[in-house]
Parts: sequence; structure tokens; C-alpha cells
Amino acid sequence: MDDQKPGWDDDELMAELALALRAPGEVPLEFAEAGQLAFTWLSIDDELAELTYDSAYDGDRAGTLTRDESAPLRALTYSSPELTFELEITDEAVHGQIVPCQVLDIQVLTLSGEELVVTTDQVGCFTLRPIPRTPFYLRCHTAVGIDVVTNWIAI
Repeated sequence: MDDQKPGWDDDELMAELALALRAPGEVPLEFAEAGQLAFTWLSIDDELAELTYDSAYDGDRAGTLTRDESAPLRALTYSSPELTFELEITDEAVHGQIVPCQVLDIQVLTLSGEELVVTTDQVGCFTLRPIPRTPFYLRCHTAVGIDVVTNWIAI
């Protein structure tokens, strides 16, 4: 009976590791840019609004749609102690509301580097049209002086 396990011996393993280290490929530019942009929103003073609901992962609805059907909209909720972003994504736009309701400017920053600012109305509602083509995040400054930011939103 052979007690040895099948696999590489030490010499074969070292040869494979040496080969892997000798042939480093260049990191694609879009990966490097995505890595840099992933940290552009980070600030010690920003409060992160975490994803607390995504209708795409709602267990109750998952069983009611067939593969050929799509939901008429996708709902997302990002929450922080100071405020909540309620988002509804349709084919044409992202409709959102800030809770508690307040008028403020919301920065929309995309992975591709684009930036736009939208202002909420008296009941905290806003619309992003057209929908950003690349992942984006939302950032705002509340009336009490807190900066709140979502994590990346990919549609």
C-alpha cells in the first residue's frame, strides 16, 4: 500500500511558483482606476450609509418571478444614523428620497470619474437621469453638518 498522496513534489511546486513570479502581467488600466477610485470617497469625517435592503435579494419576491420576467423596479435602502437614502431604479432613472425629508445637494460620483450634483425637493426627493453607466456612490452634507456617503451602487 502506498502512503504517499498524489500531487506535486517540492521541485515541481518550486518550478511552478518560479514561473508564476517570472511572468507578471500588467494590471489592466480599468482595474487600477477602479482601485484608486474605490478610496476617493473615504474621509475620516464621512459617515457610511450601509446597504440595508435590496429588492433583488428579497426572498419573498424571488420565488414569484420567472426567468423571463423582470421586476418593474429595483428598490435599495442605504441607512446611517443621520439619514436614509431610499432608491428606486427603473429603466429610465434612479428616483430617490432622503429620510428625514430635507433639501440638500447630493453629489453623484461615478467609477468613470464623472460627477454631478442633484438637489432634493422639499420632501427630500430627487431623480438621476440618465442612470450612470458605471458604478456610482452618493454623498451629501446634512443640515446638522454630517457628511453621509453610500458605498458603490452597481446597477
